[in-house]
Amino acid sequence: YEQGLQEADQPFSGWDFSYVTGSERLQSGMLPWSYGTMARRLLNQTDRMLDMGTGGGEMLSRLRPLPPYTCATEGYLPNIPIAEERLQPLGVKVLPVTDDSQLPFTDEEFDLILNR
Repeated sequence: YEQGLQEADQPFSGWDFSYVTGSERLQSGMLPWSYGTMARRLLNQTDRMLDMGTGGGEMLSRLRPLPPYTCATEGYLPNIPIAEERLQPLGVKVLPVTDDSQLPFTDEEFDLILNR
C-alpha cells in the first residue's frame, strides 16, 4: 500500500512512465508490429496530419520528416509546454484539448490522424 502511494506521488512528464515500469508491476514483450513503422508508411502519403494525445511529443518527433501541415493535441496540461518545446521547432502546432469530441478543426482538415 505504501509503495503504491509513493508511486502515485512520482512526478512525470510527457510519456515517461519509468517510475511504473521500473517497479516490475508492468511487463511487456515484443509486438508483431511496430507503431512507428506503420505510421511512417502513412506519413509518406499525406500533407496534413493530426497527432491526438501527443504527450510530450516524443513519438511524433521521432517520425520526422513530418507532413508540411502537422498539428498535435494534448489533454494533460503539464505536457503542453513540453510538447510545444519539442514540436514547435519542427513546425507542429500544439493545441490543448480537454474533450476529443470537441476538436478545434474543420471536417476533413487532415489526411491522416494518428492516435497512439
